[in-house]
Amino acid sequence: MRRLLSSLIFFSFIFLFATCDNQEEFNHDPNFLLNFSNDSITFDTIFSGLPSTTKQLKIYNPSSKAIYLDKIALENNTEGYTLNINGAEGNTARQVYIPAKDSLYIFIELNVQDDNQDAPRLIEDYILLTYNSKVQKFLLKSWVQDVIRFKNNELQTQEWTQKRPYFIDNDLYLKQDQTLTIQAGTKVYFQKGAGIHIHGTLNIDGSFETPVFFGSHRREELYKNVPGQWKGLFFYTESKNNVISHLQLENAINGISAQSETNNNNLEIEYSQFLNFSTTGIETNNFNLKMHDVIVSNCGEQAVLLEGDGNFEFIHCNLINNWFISQRTTPCLSFFANEESNKALKIYNSIIWGSKTNEFEIGQTNTFQIENSLVKLSSEMQNTYSNQFENCIFNTDPQFVDKNNHNYNLNAESVLIDKAKLDIANIYPLDFNGNSRTSDTDPDIGTFEYIETTD
Repeated sequence: MRRLLSSLIFFSFIFLFATCDNQEEFNHDPNFLLNFSNDSITFDTIFSGLPSTTKQLKIYNPSSKAIYLDKIALENNTEGYTLNINGAEGNTARQVYIPAKDSLYIFIELNVQDDNQDAPRLIEDYILLTYNSKVQKFLLKSWVQDVIRFKNNELQTQEWTQKRPYFIDNDLYLKQDQTLTIQAGTKVYFQKGAGIHIHGTLNIDGSFETPVFFGSHRREELYKNVPGQWKGLFFYTESKNNVISHLQLENAINGISAQSETNNNNLEIEYSQFLNFSTTGIETNNFNLKMHDVIVSNCGEQAVLLEGDGNFEFIHCNLINNWFISQRTTPCLSFFANEESNKALKIYNSIIWGSKTNEFEIGQTNTFQIENSLVKLSSEMQNTYSNQFENCIFNTDPQFVDKNNHNYNLNAESVLIDKAKLDIANIYPLDFNGNSRTSDTDPDIGTFEYIETTD
């Protein structure tokens, strides 16, 4: 019995010693600091009333000892930031444990209510981490912009200004015999599934300095060049005398769809860029279309599709399609109009270019004329329609500055320099950038006049 008791006492001491030896140590050093994955968390400009994307903050314990945080909390907790701390929703957490050489995650969102201000405002707050008798801060900041919303989706005659952006979350309909005028510098943002349907008259009056912008409400870098984020603009039979000047329209399903039952409708576009569409950039049916200094690029289908009857005139335009997201089966420009009429397509000093062998498709008609332009076209089609081409350049790389980033200015080596028709350039003597085409008497093909620079 005495032997058994001695053995029990001995093993009890061994167990107690082992337990004490394995007990976890904690960092109590008041000078110790946790590490953060970022210097701060910054959201791109968000719109009031819309939640931001979620951003992630990693908090790392570099110590060889574990640490307990007494508290994690927002300093103000009134600015619209919300936290998820290690999987638990809430802007405050207590007694948060971080093992040695380990980390925790905080997920951050921002949702700010409208404050009826025209100018963007800065929203700041701090995440406070209390431990070892001190407080360590982490900065959260974002610019928030109040927007104009629409309770009624039917538009009467009105004017939009640049004072505050417009946010479109459902389809808007401009009624017949009503006019929507959009001033220079106005920005219009669309939610997925939204667009504008024009049964009246649309006048967009941008400028070189302050173009009008139409695009997705998703402004994060991730969505910068993503097609299909909203519907686009739609014109109908009742819509007359539409004029678009200095518009940047991007990242929609299609850019412009103009469909009429009869050919009694006019659409004029100048100094505008249409970029990134999952279907067509501009499509018309029984609409007259006149464009100069217009860029249409990166479309899942045609950059421009012309059907029905109509008179079409394109001067100093860039129709460019290097679509790479999926297989593209259609050319850059499809001309299926005027098969039963003598109305014509006329193209001067322009570029029709892309990644396919034939970037110009013609239906059962030869009522077109293309002069002093660059065209991507097979030899067979060149021979078939030789009478319709005059002073054109075929299948020669235009030498853009950066086609992958949609910079279609010309390099110094471009064959398009000095090859445009002067009489036509005199009609529109300023290029897309507002530079003179005619100062050297030898204008360039395309929307951009080459400007020699000195280093």
